[in-house]
Amino acid sequence: MDKYKKACRDELEQLVAREANLNAALLCSVDGLPVAYAASVDIEADAIAAMCSSMLSLGDALAIQGGDDEECIQVVTQSRGHTVALIHAGTDMLLALMGSSELKLGMLLGHARKEVEIIIDLMSKSEQEKQQIEESKPATQKQPALLEELVKRVMQEAQNR
Repeated sequence: MDKYKKACRDELEQLVAREANLNAALLCSVDGLPVAYAASVDIEADAIAAMCSSMLSLGDALAIQGGDDEECIQVVTQSRGHTVALIHAGTDMLLALMGSSELKLGMLLGHARKEVEIIIDLMSKSEQEKQQIEESKPATQKQPALLEELVKRVMQEAQNR
């Protein structure tokens, strides 16, 4: 398993273990593909990831239709027994936390915001490690850079001179 995914899963498992009324935590791509999850109840991660992605996309569309220039901050759904909070985790991921009705909405959102900070930090460290590994390879083994990356490198080198 990818080191980043394992670190995210470990973090989500610790969160679910710490908070008795938190039933599940799911990190997925904005496309609806599960990356990591932890649950104290049986969940269908694939189905929930797809639904969460759709819901957050709808929230983003509603925010834009309402005149906002940016995506929505969070989407919350509540039923009699459960509350689900969805929040962006960077540009490519989203975090879903599912709690029982005993978990107050403010606590759920607080957990979500804190976890997003941790996940973004883990993503950043993972990208830095990948970049360091790639840079340490001999030129013949390096993967061809994307045009965008090449332009960024040239711009940075020009600024550093």
